[in-house]
Amino acid sequence: MDIFGLNGEKQMGSKASGGVKSIDGLLKAMLVFSRTVDHSLETNAVKTAVGVALSSSKVQILRLLGHRGGQTASQLARYLGVSKPAVSQIIDTMVRAKLVKRVTAKEDRREVNLSLSAKGKGYAQKMLREQRQFLKNAMKKSRGLSVTRAVKTLQDLTEGLAKADKRFDHYCLQCGAHGDATCVLPGGESECLYMQHEAELRRRALARRSG
Repeated sequence: MDIFGLNGEKQMGSKASGGVKSIDGLLKAMLVFSRTVDHSLETNAVKTAVGVALSSSKVQILRLLGHRGGQTASQLARYLGVSKPAVSQIIDTMVRAKLVKRVTAKEDRREVNLSLSAKGKGYAQKMLREQRQFLKNAMKKSRGLSVTRAVKTLQDLTEGLAKADKRFDHYCLQCGAHGDATCVLPGGESECLYMQHEAELRRRALARRSG
């Protein structure tokens, strides 16, 4: 019984790029890799670093605020790909946990910026140190794969997946939460909803100062 309807595809797949068997192998490898990253590098490494389990959204907020400084709730909503009410609930729990603090913007007192508290900064720094060490250990066990080659391969796969996804322009890869803050996709800065919004906020701030 062929519940996935693949019998017919097997014959066609031999002439297609990679073939069905090869593509199935790639699918398995990528999904298992994604699962491993989420379990080992995000969940376990973060818990080891700070001593408590944190949701993926909270980890991403800590990471973004740690690298980029103050952000508004609207910016965080675009960055996470959730509604503003949803991100407000996450922020409320992080404020209560003393990881994030609200600061009224000097330029516009109606606007509230969110930044890391001292505790939040400590969490972000510990997370980064633990994840760096985890990856160093992982690369030592990777059978000769260089960091440069790994980065290039993953970026190429990311670009291919993005180009194949017709709705990708409604999604943020969250590149801004990392050291150089650049998008991994060519021209991605001009298409990313989060980065577009950030650029618009910079233009408004410049206009206020000029006026």
